[in-house]
Amino acid sequence: MGSRSTELTKWLFFILILILVFLTAIAGFSPYKSYPGFTHKLIQHSVEIETPVDTVFKFLGKSENASRWSVFVDHIIPLNSGKVSDGSVGSQRRCFCNKDETGKQWDELITVVIPGKKRQLTIYNLKEFPISAENLATEQIYKKLDDKKCRVTFTVFFNKSPGIIDEFKMYIAAYEINRIFSQNMQNIKRIVETSQSSTIYND
Repeated sequence: MGSRSTELTKWLFFILILILVFLTAIAGFSPYKSYPGFTHKLIQHSVEIETPVDTVFKFLGKSENASRWSVFVDHIIPLNSGKVSDGSVGSQRRCFCNKDETGKQWDELITVVIPGKKRQLTIYNLKEFPISAENLATEQIYKKLDDKKCRVTFTVFFNKSPGIIDEFKMYIAAYEINRIFSQNMQNIKRIVETSQSSTIYND
């Protein structure tokens, strides 16, 4: 009886070690980490675009354009466009992953707009997500490289210190978020580099 108990204890200890190694690997290789120039952990992805920075900034500021470049969002509906212009500070919008507006959805509030440099949004009211967390924000960061070229960076981070559980969720979700960022930004690059400015603004 004692030998069986000892053997079971060894196996449980071995399994526990494997779980700890697995969890450590997830966190260690996750795209959610510290990056130079930032004071907090985040997920980030960048792309260089052969288009003037102001053109890209205006294109990404229009909610209706999301359906053209996002592989995750089907459409975005401004919620207070009668009071605040779409893409401006204070603008609220609802993002839907499905055309019939079922399934995954969330709301966004634009909190910072610096033309040609940065747009920041807080994320809340997440629904139908297998993994979700509170106090999330995202940024679009723009850097002018020359008159006809810019670098755009998308980020996701916590705007308040997260708890251990929320932070671990982010380590896991970061792999999928980074994949989506990569595809979205390649779509943005393709659209703005091959379209006339009058076309991509949809004014």
